[in-house]
Amino acid sequence: MQHEMLSSIAGLTVSFVSAGNAAGQGTLRAVTADTIAWTAPGSETEGAAISIANDETQIVPDGDDATAYLVVARTSASDLSGSAALLIIAALTNSERLAEVDAAISECLKAQAAGSGGDSVTLASLDALRRYRQQVYAAYLREQNTSARHGRADMRGNF
Repeated sequence: MQHEMLSSIAGLTVSFVSAGNAAGQGTLRAVTADTIAWTAPGSETEGAAISIANDETQIVPDGDDATAYLVVARTSASDLSGSAALLIIAALTNSERLAEVDAAISECLKAQAAGSGGDSVTLASLDALRRYRQQVYAAYLREQNTSARHGRADMRGNF
């Protein structure tokens, strides 16, 4: 799973998000100056407070599902406080990304044809989407080329 930090707790770094987490927004909270707890997206139960010392890395599970966890490192001896919002994003294949970008481009074109959303905004969105599509398509082609090379090697018996 991929993640984006929408807000953070000073002195903590999230290095891994397990696949047990659903896509959406979760909360990492400093329970005390030296303990943290995780509430995964869609969960109603905060996990148990996990003690974390400076230069230590801990697994921090959700309260409803132990397979929904974070791997968190502490990078400072300063007291922990506050909470962090994490946006968890399902990892997509390049072909899935292409489909999503194509759908977004189609929606922009429909909005442009209908005259809604402001032409300059729609044109800027289209340009950005088209540039992103080129990047994703290039990654898709590289992925296909790598798969094809591995497939040919396997067919020749070179494992």
